[in-house]
Amino acid sequence: MTNIQVTIDDKTLRQIDRASKPLGLKRSEIVRQALRQWLQRQAIDQFEHRWIAALKNEPHDAQGAEDWLGAQAWSSK
Repeated sequence: MTNIQVTIDDKTLRQIDRASKPLGLKRSEIVRQALRQWLQRQAIDQFEHRWIAALKNEPHDAQGAEDWLGAQAWSSK
């Protein structure tokens, strides 16, 4: 793992501390989890944008529909 330095405002840091204590997690684990969720959401958003653009170009693409069904199952995990 690589260490990075991040600046966080006091209010957010207090919220992290309150959330992490009952779970027995360190601040860094809370931040890692949040970043992973953000990255996953970004990947889903990008896929949806590509999907919408593809639908505008070819609205009856059967393989594209199969890809979308797979992505829906992935995003519900």
